[in-house]
Amino acid sequence: MMKNFRLLRVLCHFLLVNGIFFLTYKLRLLTAILPDILTPIPLINGEELRFFAFFSSILFVVIGGLKGFYPLNTRVINHYQKLGKTWIYWFVGIAFFSYFGQGYVFVFGLSRFIILIGGIFVLLAVLFFDQIWRAIEYRLQKKLGKKILIILSDTLQDEDALQTIRDNFSLPTDYIACDEVGSVDFKTYEMCVAVGMFEKTLLQQLFDLTRMNETRFFHISEGYFLEDVVYTPELIQNIIALEYKHSQLDGRSLILKRIFDVVGAIFALILLSPVLLLIAIAIKLESKGPIIYKSKRVGKGGQLFTFLKFRSMYTHMCVGYGGSEADKLYQDLINSSANTRKGILPKIHQDPRVTKVGRFLRKTSLDELPQLICVLMGTMSLVGPRPHLQNEVEKYESWERRLLSIKPGITGYAQVFGRDNLTFDQEAKLDLYYIQNWSLGMDMYVIFGTLGVIFKGR
Repeated sequence: MMKNFRLLRVLCHFLLVNGIFFLTYKLRLLTAILPDILTPIPLINGEELRFFAFFSSILFVVIGGLKGFYPLNTRVINHYQKLGKTWIYWFVGIAFFSYFGQGYVFVFGLSRFIILIGGIFVLLAVLFFDQIWRAIEYRLQKKLGKKILIILSDTLQDEDALQTIRDNFSLPTDYIACDEVGSVDFKTYEMCVAVGMFEKTLLQQLFDLTRMNETRFFHISEGYFLEDVVYTPELIQNIIALEYKHSQLDGRSLILKRIFDVVGAIFALILLSPVLLLIAIAIKLESKGPIIYKSKRVGKGGQLFTFLKFRSMYTHMCVGYGGSEADKLYQDLINSSANTRKGILPKIHQDPRVTKVGRFLRKTSLDELPQLICVLMGTMSLVGPRPHLQNEVEKYESWERRLLSIKPGITGYAQVFGRDNLTFDQEAKLDLYYIQNWSLGMDMYVIFGTLGVIFKGR
């Protein structure tokens, strides 16, 4: 609910910026009665004004997203600082755009009054709007029971840090001592702030607990901090708070990855459409049953989603399609010598349930192609950890649940570095390395690496 509420704020800012430039234009028209103060208004084309207002609105929300002004999972921290940075970059951007667009984009020209006064009005309007919005957000979060958890160390001496948290985070706050961590339900908290010096094991425990419950984790201390975790410093007034990142994928990184996913999925679907058609015909000709195999898998945050693959088994032997007999056959295969990989994820050698077409599809990974639809629907990504069944996820160790902090992928870092030869623990460690060190370049590397693995027939 809060994510949709914060998305609404982005839309409101877009409409606000757009509307202000039209109001500024109307205001400039009124200045025609003051010819001795302002020069007569030049002719402005309505289409050009609409385009400029639309471009300015888009630019404002894009820059705001890149500068952390539109977090979807929490309130804005350092609101005025982030608004200031967003506005400066935005104003310079529209100034350059209007100047270099003269004679090309804007044949009739744009009034400097509209740009300057409109820019100032945007800053004031967003400031005023956000004051009202934050008050509504506070009441809504209070109604939903969202709070901040502050964990105090035994050696806490910095009372100023506590007051700074109260002033800037503006949420109902609970305080506990460090020895009470085990009794806390972190799902009810939007963020957790550890204040003071903590032992490494306790900090690691807090990191794991906040990660599993999608709670932001800050640490204010001049002592020990987690060295093997990505963190970013947040200057809150005169206090430096380290935010431990559960993943590199937040803020603008999420936006970049989503754009990459959508563009890549659309391109792949168009390019591979003849291949998809041929595969569908081959599956239908060989055996009866649906072309697409559907099952429920666990996605980001532990949410179930509909997972798609080309059917590679005989329908009456498919789990979820063949009834109790198919379930019994699967259990028999797992318990037999055909299972070459014990543990959470079994691997059946020469699986008798697989069709001839299915063997080819699995060997070339072409059975995964329908998941491009899942990418467009937003339940999967091009690159990420493998999506697992609910009964498999229930067997995860606590550290392995970090795999659920991002969307599952069609291919992944672990699949490039060993495919099915890895144990589940080895696979999980490689995927966690990907999560902690994500970059757009790494996604491209994994995709090209996957193509290499497929062509080598591994």
